[in-house]
Amino acid sequence: MKKTYVGTDGEIGFISAWEGNKDVGAGEQELINFVDGELIQSQLRFLKPWKSTSDAYIRLEELNEATQVTWGFSGHNKFPASIFMLFMDMDKAVGKDFNEGLKNLKRILESVND
Repeated sequence: MKKTYVGTDGEIGFISAWEGNKDVGAGEQELINFVDGELIQSQLRFLKPWKSTSDAYIRLEELNEATQVTWGFSGHNKFPASIFMLFMDMDKAVGKDFNEGLKNLKRILESVND
């Protein structure tokens, strides 16, 4: 997979793009809002194998001596993709990637605090 970056990481407008095989397709993610210690919002633009745009977010909430992380996205699909999405199991499609990403985030944050 080929990855490219535009802008300064961590600043509004930073874009992380990718292009790969049929399993990963092509797309980009742009940082659109950032509230330190609370929220990261981005726009996720898939280009291949089909075009779609979604709003993605990571929310942080302090709970006693831990932090709860909520990671998700939302988007709208036009016809005929909207029909296809009725039959798609999103947890099966992206659940593994979300779990892996959250495990990586936990590992990185715990190593920073050591």
